[in-house]
Amino acid sequence: MMSKIEELVFRAWSYFRTGYGTYLAFPIGFIGFVSTTYYLMINNIPFLTSVFPSFSIYIIVMLLIVPPLGVLIGWFHMKKSLAYSSQEDVSIESNPYTYKIKPGIMTEVSWPTSLLVLKMWEALLEKEGALSPEIKQEITSIREKIEKLTEGELIGVRPELRLSR
Repeated sequence: MMSKIEELVFRAWSYFRTGYGTYLAFPIGFIGFVSTTYYLMINNIPFLTSVFPSFSIYIIVMLLIVPPLGVLIGWFHMKKSLAYSSQEDVSIESNPYTYKIKPGIMTEVSWPTSLLVLKMWEALLEKEGALSPEIKQEITSIREKIEKLTEGELIGVRPELRLSR
């Protein structure tokens, strides 16, 4: 179990990565990109100096080109390439909550409700004489998994991921 200080450090690190990566990296990177390309390349090539006579014009042109290009590349990454689906596969495989219930409403309400409904269906089917051994076995298997999950245990193929609640 993590101490409060460790938890605070990891939370701060997560917030920093989100804030920097989402809100600060783009403007800082964009300013660095346009400054570097303009002053090291454009300024030294006469043809390009005639196309971009000032740094402000270069910034305006880059603002008109870079965001739409970024959107197009992002769309391609998400919708057309295998990169995003592979990234999500790795994320799902490494996410411990794929094999256990998230704390909160899922643990306290949703899964216990599912278990109750399953028990009610089992009782109803048994009372009506419509509970075959195959269905009873399936219900038992599912009920055991739900009970394990609601007790904070893991199911599935990742038993090495033991997180404390």
